[in-house]
Amino acid sequence: MFTKLKLERFKNFERAELLLGPLTLCIGANASGKSNLRDAFRFLHGISRGYTLVDIMGQKWIEGGVLQWQGIRGGNQEITYRQTETFTLMVEFGRPTYIYSIEINPGSTISRPRIVKESFYGPEGMIFDSHPSDNPPHQKDIEHLIVRIQGKKSVESFIANQPVLTQINQPVSSQIRRGRRGRRSNRKKSRWPDVVTEAIELFVEALGSIQFLDLNPEAMRLPSLPGQTILGDRGENLSSVLQAICEDPQRKAKLIDWIRELTPMDAQDFEFPADQAGRILVSLVEEDGQKTSAYSASDGTLRFLGMIAALLGPEPADFYFFEELENGLHPARLHLLLQLIERQVTEENIQIVATSHSPPLLRFLSPASLEYATLVYRLPGDSDARIKRILDIPDARRVIDEYDIANLYESGWFEDAMIFDEAKIPI
Repeated sequence: MFTKLKLERFKNFERAELLLGPLTLCIGANASGKSNLRDAFRFLHGISRGYTLVDIMGQKWIEGGVLQWQGIRGGNQEITYRQTETFTLMVEFGRPTYIYSIEINPGSTISRPRIVKESFYGPEGMIFDSHPSDNPPHQKDIEHLIVRIQGKKSVESFIANQPVLTQINQPVSSQIRRGRRGRRSNRKKSRWPDVVTEAIELFVEALGSIQFLDLNPEAMRLPSLPGQTILGDRGENLSSVLQAICEDPQRKAKLIDWIRELTPMDAQDFEFPADQAGRILVSLVEEDGQKTSAYSASDGTLRFLGMIAALLGPEPADFYFFEELENGLHPARLHLLLQLIERQVTEENIQIVATSHSPPLLRFLSPASLEYATLVYRLPGDSDARIKRILDIPDARRVIDEYDIANLYESGWFEDAMIFDEAKIPI
């Protein structure tokens, strides 16, 4: 599980830390910086794919002119805070803790992006570091990064336009697939010490198992072939993922129960009729025999199905990022959605970060999830975005005990409390 994300000079964050729990709900006004957190996680996920910095920030095309990766919003020209020269991302992972940090010069219209510093530390100390405090290697030129590696007497040179993390053990990144079981099999022979490759593989797999769901009803209405059991970021393959869920009686029962709770439909079963090409499209069957295909289902129902399919599917990601979790959901059903999410987080060891504008969502958070509910905010007249756990806001615990937390958020109390705190004015 990821436990901390640190951002320095990234997008509109000059310096900020996001503490991560099993479920981390990020709230805040429009343009406060919540979507920039998504960009930070996407950048780290791009590293896991073995991409170069140009690919990560720009776009990645493969044979046949197919777009494989949509770059970071704003590209390299808008990725740093107020056009500073470099930015740094640091992430902590696991118990015991691994710490990965990378500082990048994103380049310009006439220069390529390059890595300035990169390090990876584990519970026993350094795994690799370009700038260790003890005997740092001499960096000869900007095209290469010289690194000290655990278990190696001499320093090693790497190209500076691709993270060292995936250069050290290139077969690791090429073997990455999103899934939770059997991922560290068939390891290829490496020139690096086992302790190095094993730690890197563990971490790169964690970065590779991040999924960014941006569910699109039109994508979920497309038929899919049986056996396609990974839900696409926009909800592609919904029908075949639901079919795979229904092959497990226990998961099918959960699926039907949640659909009946989350929608007014009296769903009793699912059918998956095939077209002439063998592609299937899900139909919900109600108790009176009424059938509703994905073509006719409402956008809100499809979003429910997409979220449930992601969480109950046979190949879930380890980490999901949901933007505006409440989109398309009736306010009266929000508590049920949170119940589903919190249950799956606990039972399946899944981690979720979600953004929201919805005050009621805060009201429905369990005490454990409230510990990681986070405010993303900006002070008046300041372009720097900041991050604060809600319960770390001065006097927040007492005020939340006395007043409804949703009303506090709706009234702007959290932001006002931080304005007073930053100005050192007693509340």
